[in-house]
Amino acid sequence: MRRQSGFNLIELLIGLTISLMGLAAVGSMMMTFSKNRSNITQTLGTQDNGVMALYRLERDIGQAGYGLMPLLGCATIANGASPSFTPYPVVITDGGTGVSDQITVKGTNPSSGVPGTELDASSGTTMTGSQYNVRSSMGFSVNDIVAATNSCTMTTVNSVSATAIGYTYTPALASSTAIGYLVYFGRPGEFFNRQYAVGTAALTVADYPAFTTNNLVDNIVFLKAQYGLASSTTGSPVTVTRWASGATTLNGTTCTGTAVHPACVVALRVGVVAQSAVADNEVIDQPDPLPVLSQVLDGGGAEVGAAVSFAVPNTRMRYRAYSTIIPLKNVIWTR
Repeated sequence: MRRQSGFNLIELLIGLTISLMGLAAVGSMMMTFSKNRSNITQTLGTQDNGVMALYRLERDIGQAGYGLMPLLGCATIANGASPSFTPYPVVITDGGTGVSDQITVKGTNPSSGVPGTELDASSGTTMTGSQYNVRSSMGFSVNDIVAATNSCTMTTVNSVSATAIGYTYTPALASSTAIGYLVYFGRPGEFFNRQYAVGTAALTVADYPAFTTNNLVDNIVFLKAQYGLASSTTGSPVTVTRWASGATTLNGTTCTGTAVHPACVVALRVGVVAQSAVADNEVIDQPDPLPVLSQVLDGGGAEVGAAVSFAVPNTRMRYRAYSTIIPLKNVIWTR
């Protein structure tokens, strides 16, 4: 009979050790793969949020000012019981160093494309308590929203004839013989007045007149903007000669100093910072502070745009900064 044989204890221990070493190597590779996959997922999510935030801002800011430019002579636009507002296309409310700004964007997007019509003084009065006399009422309809430059007031159209547009407003407006322009804001909802800001780790938006805040894009932690100012309110071509923070007010008469005319603003430079949804287990190697807007120099080396950075609050979170320059095309076209 053939003698049966098997593994002895030493051989079994050697085989078990080799198997455990193999399993440990595979486990380590799987852990590394899982970690890298998680890092990539967090980075891609951060990138998506940052790009989406800029897209939403760019879409509205690019449309800002449409239909509003004839009203720039009005300090405010009244709207019955609703809050009054300035007719400036874009207003930056400065948050200060290291604190997010708020950007208010206004304009119209009428489906009919009607810009407005001139008020007609040939009949002796351009506006009564309930009627505008106009050169043409083509394109106007009942329930449209309009604003007259001689009253700086938004009203609702309730009747339309060839040369007269009836309106409703409480209290009734005073009669006027001043010439001017009747600005067309379109149907209800086609005029937009939106406030963009950063809430609790989200880009928020609030719409006129209630300005109820809603989250728009998650994991946005910083928003900063600068006015791109031309050297003059007239002339062509229009170029940005300096970038100014939201501490600059739009109540001046020229394009110099810290109080400028609203027509000086021909572009906006916007930067946002997005963060990852969850923290890593280890400290992340990333710039701190994180550059958001770069410094801008003129041909002579003088600064015409200050740099903006973001102090990283949590070194275990991933942060990405995105910026863009948005021309205010509706301001440029009206020059």
